[in-house]
Amino acid sequence: MTERVWSRQDIEERVNVLRERHDGEAFAGAIAEFSEELAPEEQDDLREILLERSREHAARNAALDQRLDQGGWLRRTFGKIEEAERRQRERSERRRR
Repeated sequence: MTERVWSRQDIEERVNVLRERHDGEAFAGAIAEFSEELAPEEQDDLREILLERSREHAARNAALDQRLDQGGWLRRTFGKIEEAERRQRERSERRRR
């Protein structure tokens, strides 16, 4: 019986399926089981895929944290309006001088 050869795309798709089916520790366990099916080179691909996704997730979390720190949509919108009004006042004052 021949072993399956997993392309990087196949591995990415499998990770997607496992992410949809499992969460948290169950996902980690499913990834560990899947890793046992892979050849060493394929395990390297899996490691890279997981690292890339963790970086993407961290970047999304940082952007979300920034939005939360700024407050809600309404607060950000009013902040932009206030900033635009402040700049306009400054321009008007410079023109008067």
